[in-house]
Amino acid sequence: MRLCGNSITFEAYPVEEACQRMAAAGCNAVEMWKPHLAGCKTPTLMGHFREFTAELGLELWGLNVVGADYFQPFGSGANYDRTLAGLKEDVDYAIDLGVADVMVWEGLRPADDSPDEDLLAVLISLFSEAIDYARPKGARFIAEPHPFTLGMDNSFMKRLCDSLDRASFGILFDFCHYGVGQPTSYVDAIYDLHSRIEHLHYSDSDGVTSELHFPPGKGLLDLAAMDRALANIGFRGTSTLDMYGYPVPEKSYEWGLPVYREALVAIGLVQGAGS
Repeated sequence: MRLCGNSITFEAYPVEEACQRMAAAGCNAVEMWKPHLAGCKTPTLMGHFREFTAELGLELWGLNVVGADYFQPFGSGANYDRTLAGLKEDVDYAIDLGVADVMVWEGLRPADDSPDEDLLAVLISLFSEAIDYARPKGARFIAEPHPFTLGMDNSFMKRLCDSLDRASFGILFDFCHYGVGQPTSYVDAIYDLHSRIEHLHYSDSDGVTSELHFPPGKGLLDLAAMDRALANIGFRGTSTLDMYGYPVPEKSYEWGLPVYREALVAIGLVQGAGS
């Protein structure tokens, strides 16, 4: 059973200790947060990092660059070009890391009154160009809507996905973000977004705080209903147990991993004991 944690949950620790703590908690895979890898300044050093995580028994899965400073595609050609260059650079960085999935976001609404149609057109063009660069390298993008980003509007996010190569672009459904951004319809959102969902950030939430990911079972979300919805849509993507922002990360994995294991069975991603 693949039990993936994310290094950003342990952002207060150096990358070596963060990985050691995740492995000790019971994870066997890790989604890497790019700032944690700042010391891997050359492909050789990145190779040494891959050796280190392999010795810990951690499979590397995905590069998280969500909210990168460069991602400001609206307002001018220079902004667009800088964002595209940043996406391409992160594709190359992911390949050096040995992973194929680049986790991004779809961006903040600009301060002006640009209509959604114009913003959508910019994003379709941006990601189309980025996908043309990523596809031959075997990489893809997964976009993570937040309560305050454009894609928390399901219609907007569906139109973006459906305008792009679905093999190269999908949605990262973060339980906490949807629990806050759509507090009365987060289960319905799973049915609405359906097969566009490619990856999960599995967590719980207080239903209020956008960047506070609770251990499953310690918040207010109806996780059983979310698990059922994912099973009903036939979700067969990937997932990470995400406790970003939680003040006691090691305890959060101690509490959260057993629930996460059961959820993977309930969703149908792995078989339960005796199946």
